[in-house]
Amino acid sequence: MKRTLLLCSFFGSFFYCQGQSYFGFRDDNYAGIQGVLFNPSAIVDSKFRSDITISSVSATGQNDLYGVNIADVFDGGYSLETDASKNFKTNNRGNLNIDILGPSFMMNITPEHSIGIFTRVRSITNLTGINGQLIDEVNKDVDASNSFLFTGGNPNGVTNSWAEIGASYGTILVDEDVHFIKAGLTIKYLMAGVNNYINGNNLSVAYEKDNVIPSQSEYLSTGTLKTAASYDYNAGKDPKFDMSSAGVGIDLGFTYEYRTNCHTCIGNRYKLKAAASITDFGKLNYKNVIENTYNLAGRVTQDDIDNASDIFQFFNDHYTKVSSQKGVKANLPTALHANFDWNIDNKFYLNLSGDFGLVDAKKINGTAIANSVTFTPRYETRQFSFYIPLTYMEYSGTQIGTGFRAGPLFIGSGSLISNLFSNNSKASNVYVGLKIPIYQSYN
Repeated sequence: MKRTLLLCSFFGSFFYCQGQSYFGFRDDNYAGIQGVLFNPSAIVDSKFRSDITISSVSATGQNDLYGVNIADVFDGGYSLETDASKNFKTNNRGNLNIDILGPSFMMNITPEHSIGIFTRVRSITNLTGINGQLIDEVNKDVDASNSFLFTGGNPNGVTNSWAEIGASYGTILVDEDVHFIKAGLTIKYLMAGVNNYINGNNLSVAYEKDNVIPSQSEYLSTGTLKTAASYDYNAGKDPKFDMSSAGVGIDLGFTYEYRTNCHTCIGNRYKLKAAASITDFGKLNYKNVIENTYNLAGRVTQDDIDNASDIFQFFNDHYTKVSSQKGVKANLPTALHANFDWNIDNKFYLNLSGDFGLVDAKKINGTAIANSVTFTPRYETRQFSFYIPLTYMEYSGTQIGTGFRAGPLFIGSGSLISNLFSNNSKASNVYVGLKIPIYQSYN
């Protein structure tokens, strides 16, 4: 075992990791069901008689500790310890969001009423309070390291994965010459997947180097560490979906449009559109979560770490553990979404959108998204759209991406341009999807 075992022990990097999706595309008036995921009111008065999604996937990862050159990463042999730029703090953070949409559809019942059904699998991992300075020290070679004392504080992490089946309904509330308001509601049945969490309380680590016999160098630690999972990781069991656990989630959204007084105009009638929604209000109920609480007051040597064959056995051999099995309610990543769209001339648009997490990421087992604000110039027609999203992301700073929609295919990234030209990329996003659009008879 390497010295990085200590890092795993204190900061939960043993989590399996299989924020934010579809940057640019989701604001397209032809986004269809992907737009409904962020605001269910988008389902009604859409550009489609029906929209059938075969499949789509979006993945976003970000952190504020390591900055990388993406091109070098794909060349192979890349090492975070030696090749990445580093921003070590006492409170480093990271987030990983994977969103897979399965077969789904939406359709008009009447011009004023629309419905939709979607299938979806999601996974969110977030880490906060990670002491990057300690990570730097424990990743050094034993001969190159020096004695140190770090207060690890209160690291917190969670991975939550689940599947959902959603039913959406939208209706028009106001349809006047220049004022238009619509609303939508989504109810989701949630099938619990895998839930892991870790939480440290008042952690500290002191390293006393033995220059004569390095293997006898000692680590002194204090504090408590809580680890938990919906599967028996301590017994070597693999993660798997817990089909006996479930939950319910709700999305609610509204859209207002300031329209031109023209019923025969080609293209969108609105000049300004403002929308707001709250998504993922609800909880998952895990019936059998195994939680272990370790009292880390103690002392281990470098030899103890190097000879450990299993991280959990290492914990059990050297620290006092209290175990329990219990039911746990894991929250969904409840978020507020706001969107403003300016229709410049029916083909060119400027969009400003924001995603704001309503769950405290420091909460034990608190699934949360990272806040972001995106400004997107967009070219949009019936068969083709092109967009360049410029996003400020809470953990990783500013990212620039691009994407397009061409008939049934859409593909893009919220960070492509940044990743291509930056040696210090702290975020990466990509998405792709295929659908069968059946358009309205008008543009």
